[in-house]
This record gives sequence, C-alpha cells and structure tokens, in this order.
Amino acid sequence: MKKVIYTLSFAALAASASAQVVSSTQIYVSEGAVLSVGQDFENKGELINKGELHLRQNLKNDGELRSEGSVVFDGYRPQEVNGTNDVQLASATVENDVNLNTPMVIGRTMNYNQGVVSSSDNSPLVFAADANHFGASDYSHSVGTVTKLEANQFEFPLGDGANYRGFNARSQKGSALSAAYIAQNPNEFSGELANGVESINDQEYWVLTSNDENEEADVRLINTYETNVAYLKRNTWTIAENRTLDKTSGLDKGVRFTSGRGKLVKKDIGVWPNPTQGDFNLKLAGMNDKDDVMIDVTNQDGRIVLSMKGKVSDLRKVYSLPQSLVTTELTVRVINGEDVLTEKLILNR
Repeated sequence: MKKVIYTLSFAALAASASAQVVSSTQIYVSEGAVLSVGQDFENKGELINKGELHLRQNLKNDGELRSEGSVVFDGYRPQEVNGTNDVQLASATVENDVNLNTPMVIGRTMNYNQGVVSSSDNSPLVFAADANHFGASDYSHSVGTVTKLEANQFEFPLGDGANYRGFNARSQKGSALSAAYIAQNPNEFSGELANGVESINDQEYWVLTSNDENEEADVRLINTYETNVAYLKRNTWTIAENRTLDKTSGLDKGVRFTSGRGKLVKKDIGVWPNPTQGDFNLKLAGMNDKDDVMIDVTNQDGRIVLSMKGKVSDLRKVYSLPQSLVTTELTVRVINGEDVLTEKLILNR
C-alpha cells in the first residue's frame, strides 16, 4: 500500500495566512510514494518527484521542479500554473481544468481524463520529441497553443473547451510545429476561393506554425466531412496539394487552414490559332487570377522574342509577335510558382 512520504531538509513547508504552502528548500517524493498538496503551492526551492504528486490547487514554480514520476491535477476548482520557471513533467494526468500562465513541457505522456488545459503563445503546452498523449476527447483536451518538438507524426489534442477538434500533422524535416484551434468562421479573413475550391468550412479553422522557414508539413484532418485541406494564401482560400503546407503557404509565419470541398484542377496552358500569322490567344487554366506569372516566347535558338509578367487575370489576352519574325517554330513558356508549362507555337508568314 502506498503511503505519503515527505523528505524535507530544515523548514520545508510554511503555510501562510491565505492557506498557501511555500517551500524554500528541498522536497523529495521517492519512487512509490504519494504526495498530495491541498493548498496553493509555491515552489521556491527544489521539488524532486519520482513518485506520484497530486496538486489540488494552484502551482507557482519559482524554483527547480524535476518530475520523473507522475503529476495529477485533480483539484475541485480550476487550477492555475504559473511562475518564473517552466514546469517540466515526465508524465501528467488531467482530472480538472488547468490554466497555464507559464510553459509546461511534457517529457513522456499526458493523460487527458477530465478537464481542459488552457494555454497561449507565451505559455504553451509543449510535448517533447518522444512525448505523446492519451484519452483526448470532448471532455478533456487542450485549448490554445500546443507545440510538438520533432513532430514526425503527432495528433494535436486541440478543441474549443466543449468539442475535440484534433488533427494529425507530420513534419517532413523533423522540426517543431505549433498549432491552435479557433471555432470561428474563417470567411472573416477572406471569402475569395481559388480555382478548384467549391466551398470551405464556415465554422472553424486551425493555425499551424513551424520554427523552420524551410519546413514542409503534411496535414490530415480527422472527424471532418470534407478531408481536403484549404489554406489561406494571399487572401484566397486554396486547396493544398497532397495536404502539404510549406513556406509558400506561410507555414513559417503561421498558416490558417480548414476543411474544404474542391476538385483537382490541373494547371494547363494553350495557344490558338496554331499555326498563327502573328497574333495568338493564351489560355491559362487551373491558376488563381491573382497569381503572379511570367510568360516568354523563345525561338529555336532559345532567344526570347517576347516576354511579359503580371497577374494571371491580366495576361489572359491576345499577343502579337514581332513583325521581324519569319516562319518558324516557337516555344511559349509560362512560369507559375514552381510550375513551368510549355506549348509549341508555329508562326506561318
């Protein structure tokens, strides 16, 4: 049978008039032991936990806190975690609402049983490289900012306090990813839809951020009717190819995304009439009207005879080849982001 063990040096605990427990020395909870703290607890010394620590009120960590055992948040009213130093726990169990005002780092496991963990950009809930979580549900999850170090494959345990809205993400380079969930209409940012996007979810969106500007992250939505990932790019909602978000989508700064309905629209170009006597029309298909593109026409020697750049909507027009050109075969090239499309054009004069 487990027993409560206090291993203290000198005057370890002092109860204030407000029923606050303050420790300015060492508290050691040995393996197999249980320590239950029923008052607000302020650690100004050294707390070493290798057993099971139950916190039933608020925690303030201004000292050193090392927990290789388990910590259970099981108070009777919402609990606060704050202090000047981060709280690093190997294993934690949530049995109550917990509000983080300082970062909390989970080294191994987080068990969501009952209650919501609230965090922010300045005080995130951080999962270490080998950490994971269990039991996330409508009744218990995280609200605010969650960070995963070396996010090779991770389900972000996010929600709005009443509904679990987690999603899976995989960092292609093994860097850290941070995410948040917002239960608001994403159309408040923009109602513009790119080609191939029929509609987007008007109830919710997520924000995903990488600490590596060259990162690419694969996203998989769960518990959504539409599984296509629509992200906001240049004020326009666009379907993410292969559900991949990268620097071009704004991942290094934080990309907003939601579920969407769309159809795959292949980028394509075309010229007509072909052959031409000098004038030709240019088709630009599968591209957003606001995309920046570069167009050039080259002869058989590779010399550019005509060049234009601008927005797609402005470059769908009639072009006139230079009068000095004689009958020849030309190449029309369109550069749209990383995509390069070409089409042969015959000039017959």
